[in-house]
Amino acid sequence: MDRLRRGDARRGDRRSVAVLAAFVLVGLTACQTATDGPASDSPAPEVPQPAVTAPVAAAPTSPVVTAPATTAPPVVEPAPAPDPAAPPVWENLFVDHFDGPAGTAAGQWHTMTGWNDATLDGNGRLEVGRLAQIRSTSGWVLPVGTRVRVSASLVMPDTSSNYAAIWVQHPNPADPREIDVIESYGPKKTGGAQLGSHLCYDETLDDDVDDCGAAGLGPELWPVAKNFADGAKPWNSSWEYHAEFTVGGDQVLFEAEDGSGHQAYAVTSNPDPRRVPGNAVPFHLRLSNKDVDPQHALPGGSRHSMYVDWVTVQVMYPTATG
Repeated sequence: MDRLRRGDARRGDRRSVAVLAAFVLVGLTACQTATDGPASDSPAPEVPQPAVTAPVAAAPTSPVVTAPATTAPPVVEPAPAPDPAAPPVWENLFVDHFDGPAGTAAGQWHTMTGWNDATLDGNGRLEVGRLAQIRSTSGWVLPVGTRVRVSASLVMPDTSSNYAAIWVQHPNPADPREIDVIESYGPKKTGGAQLGSHLCYDETLDDDVDDCGAAGLGPELWPVAKNFADGAKPWNSSWEYHAEFTVGGDQVLFEAEDGSGHQAYAVTSNPDPRRVPGNAVPFHLRLSNKDVDPQHALPGGSRHSMYVDWVTVQVMYPTATG
């Protein structure tokens, strides 16, 4: 009986130990689960994900309309219509202002054989003294239809015993031919100064025979001193002289302005193609100062030289047509 009670007691103890061990195991398992997550292979509980929805386009907004500026809009001028046929312009073909030391020769000219040279005066002028004659070294052959304007600013001698001139030499194979832009005979002469053209030179004036006239090559000359206003004589101040013609044409326009820019005269020659340069032979410029025959000389005056400020040749080429 005692053995039964002791056996029952031992069995009771063993059950108590087993129960205690079970509680300990359950506690350890709970701790492990809290630390490392579940030890079983069962799936983890689903975590709710945020719903994904399609983006919603923002409703278009109307542009903000502001009040217009109070200032007036700029005025846009219409562009000028292009000129379909712009007129040609003058171009310089030859220019000489005679700058350089006194006593030196003009670089763009050469002295004619048997004549004195013309020299610079050191003040921007060329002195063409007695018995001097020079010719432009350059000569020009230009297309037919080219407009040419020969100009010079000069003061004439105040004597009437010599005559000074600027002229255009345009020879053909037979005749010398020249255009006198201006030729001065001095203030004491009735004509005073003249312009015009020559088709030949009569070298035998003392025989009272007009050889050029007899050959139909007489000069055309126009005295112009009557057009000079009182108090503005070209023998006392520089005037500008011009001769304008068209290559292959038949007329020459002569003009002059006094020292104040007032036109003294404008003369157009009679039509004659012989008196206008063509394009077969070059034309040149000449400056000269010759003595008149003694029987035609008049006393008075003190300055035999002609002083030239500048000389130019301008051209206006023909425009293409068609």
